[in-house]
Amino acid sequence: MDSGERERAEEEADLMSAETRMLRPALLWSLAAAGPVVGIAYWIRGDHGAASAAIAFGIVLLNAIAAALISGAASRMHTLAAGFVSLPSFAIRMAAILVALAVLKNASFIDKPTFALTFGAAVTAVLVLEARGYVRTPWLALTFDKKKESL
Repeated sequence: MDSGERERAEEEADLMSAETRMLRPALLWSLAAAGPVVGIAYWIRGDHGAASAAIAFGIVLLNAIAAALISGAASRMHTLAAGFVSLPSFAIRMAAILVALAVLKNASFIDKPTFALTFGAAVTAVLVLEARGYVRTPWLALTFDKKKESL
C-alpha cells in the first residue's frame, strides 16, 4: 500500500463508523448483484426463482447487518470486546438463519435449487469481502482511537 492509499484509507476510517466499514462491501456488493441475479433467476426459473434469489440475498444481508451492529456496539465498550462477542454472536445469528430456513423449507414459492445456489454464492461473496476488508483494516482498527488509547 503506497502512501496515497494509506492516507485515503485513514481519511475514510475517520469518516466511517465501525459498522459502516464492516457493512459497506457487503451492502455495495448486494445492491450491485441483487438486481442481475434476481433477473437471471426470473429468466431461468420464473417467479419462484426470482423470489428465492431475493429472499436468499435478504437473509445474507440481514446477517451481515446484524454482525456489524453487534461487533460495532461491543467495540464501543472496549477495543477487544468485538472479538469476545464474535463467537456467541455467530451462534445466535446461525440459529436465526436455521430457523428462517426451516420456516422456508416447505414454502410453495421457494425454488430450492435457486435458493441454495444464491444463498451459498452470496454467503461466500460476503465472507470474501469481509476478509478483504479485515486485511485492509485490521480488527483493532475498527474503533481504536489513537487519542484515547495507546499501545
